[in-house]
Amino acid sequence: MARKTHKSQQAARTAILDAAEKVITGVGPAGLRISAVAKEAGMAHPNVLHHFGSREGLIAAVAERVGLRATERITAAIKTAAEASADKKHLALTAVLDTAFLGDEGRLVAWLHMSGVENSMDANMQRILAMAQELRRTVDANADPINTNRLVVLITLALVGEVVYGSGITDALGFNDSENKDHNSFRAWLASIVMGLSDDVLNAMTVVPSQSKSDDD
Repeated sequence: MARKTHKSQQAARTAILDAAEKVITGVGPAGLRISAVAKEAGMAHPNVLHHFGSREGLIAAVAERVGLRATERITAAIKTAAEASADKKHLALTAVLDTAFLGDEGRLVAWLHMSGVENSMDANMQRILAMAQELRRTVDANADPINTNRLVVLITLALVGEVVYGSGITDALGFNDSENKDHNSFRAWLASIVMGLSDDVLNAMTVVPSQSKSDDD
């Protein structure tokens, strides 16, 4: 592959990150080699190290970029949902779920996380939580932030699970055949469930385990 020239340091970093994402999507973080990234980016091996220092530094930078990109997309979709009219809320929330992980990004996120990449999700999740709370307040002005946190956890785990295992499970259950695919959209169903979970419903469903007495009592 011919060597590519880049007009700026930022352009070179972007090209390397693009190449690294493509490689990781194909082989996973454990299979990432700097030489493969350099070849994909059309530059020399030392150039990749110049920008990211090491293989681990490159993977961490990929994780940061993927997380930020998803957060920007999700928060924008939540803002749109918050501004939607009441009769459009369900469709708008479904759009939020649909936009969370595009293409191979969900698998990429799961792989990066499971590989132990040092990349804090705190800032990104706090932005998503803040927007999710604003969305819930458009339906219930007194929405409890604790319940919002729980719903965000539920939705996040459901979507990541769908990305990693979903096609096999939904195929086995017949959700992806031509007759049922649209009618049984998992994300549309999840959106309708979440929309119906007001604080009153959630609080009524919450069971606080009773603490067993110790032998000394």
